[in-house]
Amino acid sequence: MSYLPRRFYLQRHTDVTGVSGTGRVADGVLWPDGSADVRWRGERPSAVHWDRFADAEAVHGHGGATQIVWLDNVSTEIEADLPCLHCIDGHGSPSRCAWGVRVGDERDSDGQPVYLIVQPTAGQHVAPEDAAWLHRLIQTDLA
Repeated sequence: MSYLPRRFYLQRHTDVTGVSGTGRVADGVLWPDGSADVRWRGERPSAVHWDRFADAEAVHGHGGATQIVWLDNVSTEIEADLPCLHCIDGHGSPSRCAWGVRVGDERDSDGQPVYLIVQPTAGQHVAPEDAAWLHRLIQTDLA
């Protein structure tokens, strides 16, 4: 069982190259195998296929000048041991990482915390598979 394709678009806040402009500049799909297709908008539309989504993000992200906006939620039907599809090292499933949790700084009107922050303790990045795994873990423990 694998997760479903996810739609996204690229929202460019600053046009670093002076070519594509700002705003919604491209639409894309992240495929279950970790590859992605991007269709550029504008006067000279084009399409490109990336074997790894992380490569597309590295080339077109321009250090934060472009944001990936997800249109579809992560499926919770993800294999427990599916390797990370968003990185070169394929760090493996979230169950192979050590996780930490802390109370966030934001407070409600009564001064009580409103967020728990869950993150890998060794500084690894996170991916949609990690969120789905945590969601399943929480749902299982509450059942």
